Amino acid sequence: MPRTLRFRVGKLIRDRLPAIMQADGLTTFERALPLRDFQAALAAKLVEEAREAAASGTRAELVEELADVAEVILALTAAHGIDAAEIEAARIAKRAARGGFDGRVWNDAVAAPEGCPALDYYLARRHAYPQEGE
Repeated sequence: MPRTLRFRVGKLIRDRLPAIMQADGLTTFERALPLRDFQAALAAKLVEEAREAAASGTRAELVEELADVAEVILALTAAHGIDAAEIEAARIAKRAARGGFDGRVWNDAVAAPEGCPALDYYLARRHAYPQEGE
């Protein structure tokens, strides 16, 4: 008799995947998450799907990965009781205040004299914004 191999997955998956995997001969070990764990798993899934979208090599792959990102965003908003109109209003307000990405603007660095209050943001986030020349 062949030995059974078991692999740890440990991530949120789409609802119909257990049935699809079982039809392929796999035994699945799934459970429904409590809301707080579900919200955290969705946040992790958003990062996973965003990384996959960033790594996509073709237009078709990008479309598929962006569809996954969109699905996770819809689930994440619903899990937090956020209405899509609320997100759209925030998006429009941010675009009005700060602009969009139409200009393809890339910022290489910022500089200011010591003591400038605007530097506090960057100094508090050295992991994201390393100081040059250090």
